[in-house]
Amino acid sequence: MPLPRLSNRPLRAGFYAPIGAMNRLATFYSPGARDSQGNAGYPSPAFPAVWAAVYAVAGEELDKAQQIAQKVSDVLVINYRLGVQENMTVQIPEAGTTRTLQVAAVADPDGQKWQLKVYCFEINTNAGGAN
Repeated sequence: MPLPRLSNRPLRAGFYAPIGAMNRLATFYSPGARDSQGNAGYPSPAFPAVWAAVYAVAGEELDKAQQIAQKVSDVLVINYRLGVQENMTVQIPEAGTTRTLQVAAVADPDGQKWQLKVYCFEINTNAGGAN
């Protein structure tokens, strides 16, 4: 049996994600501009796709009126990049499908502009189904 890869272990506080863990291509999309009637346009890529390490944080079921929704929270670790904002969405291709995540928060934990932690969530059916 092969040894487990160190790059796949969960990220610990105070440590950088190793380059080997950044094995998923993530595309960040800016929200579409609104026209004069207030309709939102199509989102556009904010910058070229970047490599990211994706770590699952939590999963839960939300009981809403007449429906149950799933919510999955993830942390994406990317090399530092200007322009990543909380109102963006992220698409990550996985196993024949594409996951679309909403960015909840962006943090540069140590302030060194080395890596960004992007906290995301996915809500609805099949949330996190590819993990």
